[in-house]
Amino acid sequence: MSKDTIQEQFDRYLALLEQIHTLGHEIDAAIEEVEINALISKRKKSQTKMRAVVKNLVMSLSEMGTKYPIHNYLANQTTYIFALDNKLMLEYH
Repeated sequence: MSKDTIQEQFDRYLALLEQIHTLGHEIDAAIEEVEINALISKRKKSQTKMRAVVKNLVMSLSEMGTKYPIHNYLANQTTYIFALDNKLMLEYH
């Protein structure tokens, strides 16, 4: 289990999600093969980090056993997150 709060874990999840999305756009815009390969490598590292963050978040939420309200800065609204069958679930309100 992570020592970070659930909000901190979720913020890290969103930051990585946004980074992976941005890298995808940069890959699409890249012209040189060397640049594309470097961006793909960065995206894979971010995806690996994101899997670890999600795993810790799911473990934390599973221990709580309830839906947890967090501020989702990407959606600018309250989102309830919870674990279901070892998966991160999001419920928007």
